[in-house]
Amino acid sequence: MGNSDTLKLQNWQFVNDTNIHFKGAANLNSVIRENASKSNESLRARFSAQSMAFHDSVASLEHEILCSFNLNRHQLSSNNIELQFEYLQTFADVYLNDILIQKTDNAFRKWIVPVSRKVLKRHNVMRIKFHPPRETVEDQAKKHIKLPADNQKDSLKTAPFIRQPQQEFGWDFCYPEIFTGFRISPSLVFHSKNEIESIRVITQSLAYGNAQLKIHIRGSAAKKKNTLLLKVAENQDLELVLPRGDFDTILDYRISKAQFWWPNGSHEGPFLYTLKYHFKGDETSARNHKFGIRTVDLIQEKDSIGTSFYFKINNEAIFMQGANVVMPNEIFEGERSRGLLEKELNYVTSTGINMLRIWGGGTYLPDSFYDWADENGILIWQDFMFACSYYPVKDEFLKILEPEISYQTERLSGHACLALWCGNNEIDVGRKNWGWEKTYNYSIPKKSMLDSQYEFLFTRFIPEIEAKSGSGLPYLTSSPISNWGKTSDFNSGDNHDWGVWHGELPLEEAYNRIPRFSSEYGFPSFPSVDILEKYLGRPYRFINPSELVLSYKGIGLLQRYLAQSMLPNQSLEDIIRSSQILQARHYQKMNQVLRDSNGKCMGTLFWQLNDVSPVMSWSVLDMEGNPKLKP
Repeated sequence: MGNSDTLKLQNWQFVNDTNIHFKGAANLNSVIRENASKSNESLRARFSAQSMAFHDSVASLEHEILCSFNLNRHQLSSNNIELQFEYLQTFADVYLNDILIQKTDNAFRKWIVPVSRKVLKRHNVMRIKFHPPRETVEDQAKKHIKLPADNQKDSLKTAPFIRQPQQEFGWDFCYPEIFTGFRISPSLVFHSKNEIESIRVITQSLAYGNAQLKIHIRGSAAKKKNTLLLKVAENQDLELVLPRGDFDTILDYRISKAQFWWPNGSHEGPFLYTLKYHFKGDETSARNHKFGIRTVDLIQEKDSIGTSFYFKINNEAIFMQGANVVMPNEIFEGERSRGLLEKELNYVTSTGINMLRIWGGGTYLPDSFYDWADENGILIWQDFMFACSYYPVKDEFLKILEPEISYQTERLSGHACLALWCGNNEIDVGRKNWGWEKTYNYSIPKKSMLDSQYEFLFTRFIPEIEAKSGSGLPYLTSSPISNWGKTSDFNSGDNHDWGVWHGELPLEEAYNRIPRFSSEYGFPSFPSVDILEKYLGRPYRFINPSELVLSYKGIGLLQRYLAQSMLPNQSLEDIIRSSQILQARHYQKMNQVLRDSNGKCMGTLFWQLNDVSPVMSWSVLDMEGNPKLKP
């Protein structure tokens, strides 16, 4: 925002030719990289103008990259110059003209590095040295109590010590692929003297069609009495007198007879206002900011069944229909600038989805994704990035974590689409039901300490930081609240019902298991022969279906489900088509059953929307964003 000048840093290269041959998992990134690794020249070519990523086996080595760039006299004269890094993974030393300017240790935060004009020249070289993630935290992990990161197959569980997507260490729907590099090109930003750096509009309350808002503005002003002019639709202009220098201001603002923002398929849909603003006397500073007026409440009240779990939007209860999103293992530029592909986004809007859950084993998505959700009425259930393990809750970890939580909550809190912050995925049910104390030989004192640290992190530390954003959004400690093992589990809270597949229950039994809110359930299927051949690099007759099953349950369970449904299940082609058919039937039936539950269940988010590896997974879309089941 504002009047700053931005220079994208591109055209990177390796400092030294390493002639590394990639090995390991054969998914989208690794196949491209494996092909690129056949020569030094093609390896460098893989390092595009936008981004660089190293495959799992290569991520265990140290790498150094550089780019050179020129600056003009006007840029060099700027008083406020910053380097900005987003999605930088993860342990890196950043040098500018051979001066160390930043060490990084968290892929989930934005790194903003002030740069002195003494460091910059007409011709400049930036160099980044990436350290291998697992090896960087190895000593720390060895000294700590072993943590139950069962997704990571390494004997030493390092994933919980590394603030980058946990999915990259492997999951039952994707190969392990540790990404080292950045997903968005670094930028050099030359700030102007008068600038609005961020603006958020948050709905405080609605009454009789009127909206009470808070407008949170941050920026800098050059004069003692700068005036910022703001206008929303036909409302009267608002003049804000600003002090000289940096400012952080909150305004109360009221809109009479407001038009509300509604989710996809409800009422008038996602209406967005435009806030126009500029510094008085400086028309070049004019900018627009879109925002929606809506309130979100998560209702959890005792009732005749147990405890409710449903969302009210603008004081109206709305049934949520949607899916879980896993992290795309790609750069967030070009066709992936919104994180998801255009085809994936179109699928969401065209199928009546009104909520997506951004799962805690992945990453927070780019700004443009949440802008898209605002525009299309897609509510976002946003997990913080923690999944299926305890974490090392010590001072050094909390110091790394605090900037991440502050940055993400402030970045996203002004979006109308944001419906919920959730502390983590499945850690609460895991620590109570998955036998970690036996598997990892925890004594009673050790288990008690880990539970106490868990409670501190997710019931105090994170929500207290989130509250500072002023969003007023609901906060849920963990998802799910209830397990799926007993009948009573379906009477309260949200539920991840894995009775089908993990519990090996027949599909028919699932239709009698009605939770208050189904935030996960699923059935696996294979991608098409074309996808398998393309990304595995060999004809389908040389592909064994069992090698594409990463779940501990194996291919036999899937074949049993197919046989019970009288579907062919012997050849690879049979298994592919039959699994796609049965998955589609199950999702359609489950969705209808939950919607027809007379209000007991008020939401269904199937697992999962998108795919990231050419394997059996629970997604309805393949790696290229196409529906797996084609007519």
